[in-house]
Amino acid sequence: MPRKLQAIDSKRRTPQQVRAQATVELIFEATARILQRGGGAGLNTNAVAEHAGISIGTLYQYFPNKEAIMVAMTRRLLESDRLAVMKALSGALDGPRAEATRIAINRLINLNRTNQKVRRIITQTHIAQGFGDELAKPVQEITQMLAARTDRILPRRTEPISPVTLFVLTRAVVGVIRAAVHEESPFLGAAEFEDELVRLVDGFLAALDQ
Repeated sequence: MPRKLQAIDSKRRTPQQVRAQATVELIFEATARILQRGGGAGLNTNAVAEHAGISIGTLYQYFPNKEAIMVAMTRRLLESDRLAVMKALSGALDGPRAEATRIAINRLINLNRTNQKVRRIITQTHIAQGFGDELAKPVQEITQMLAARTDRILPRRTEPISPVTLFVLTRAVVGVIRAAVHEESPFLGAAEFEDELVRLVDGFLAALDQ
């Protein structure tokens, strides 16, 4: 972990109170606006404080630098994505498999299309700061849910789906979507892009269900 970020959790104030939480929200919103307009080159703590309407001293009570802000933003984003996909997938698994596949993939795509430029910059910073392994945690939980619902995904299969199989399948889908985000691909919003991912998953699962 980079030295500058080591003290974030232990030495910086945790936003427990309503006022503190509101201040952190202002910082996140200001950072997102700056990134959306000018990219990472225009981001610094002075600009964030100015756009948030707070003093630079107040900002430093919560974050030591701009990288720490983006790391915190990414962590919140990952948790929000995890909850949204888990909720969508949980409901989808109660219906036909084909619908479950499309619902889950559609949700993942739409999440990644939201604030695409900001998402790309903050996740790249997250990786650069040495926290790239955290990006896989939401996917790991989704994988665990799928493993527990083998009966719904592959009704003719008597044994559980292996961890290796689930790893390959989930990383294939998430990897393609993240590549589209980071490459700023126009495919991300295309119906054909979603259809191809659905076809990938359904074909993979059909081979397992034989």
